[in-house]
Amino acid sequence: MGAVMTLSPKFPLDPEETLLSYTDRLSLMHTGRGMDRLLADRGILKEHFIAGRPEAVATLAKATGFTVGDVQRVAIRVFQRGFIFRGEDFSRMSLSARASRYCPVCFEDDGPKKGHDQ
Repeated sequence: MGAVMTLSPKFPLDPEETLLSYTDRLSLMHTGRGMDRLLADRGILKEHFIAGRPEAVATLAKATGFTVGDVQRVAIRVFQRGFIFRGEDFSRMSLSARASRYCPVCFEDDGPKKGHDQ
């Protein structure tokens, strides 16, 4: 595989936001579609990314120009019986991978998307 192009522009990586939310917003900016499109374009398996697998997270880190460590800190790592997020263990029942939630301030900070009315 050749050199990986870094996405530009990119948003700052907010330590209060999850990697899934960040990636969804980034994809909306670059593709006009949700996270699935950006992951597919980068050859990242969605299931691996959602589970926080290190190789999937590292691939996104390279695409954004952030360090793997910085990106891993905002990722949710999924295991058979639970999750690890920001160094804390959670039971599988405490987080929902099926619901998308976005910070309205983050969207406002991102600015208007080219070619789309607000």
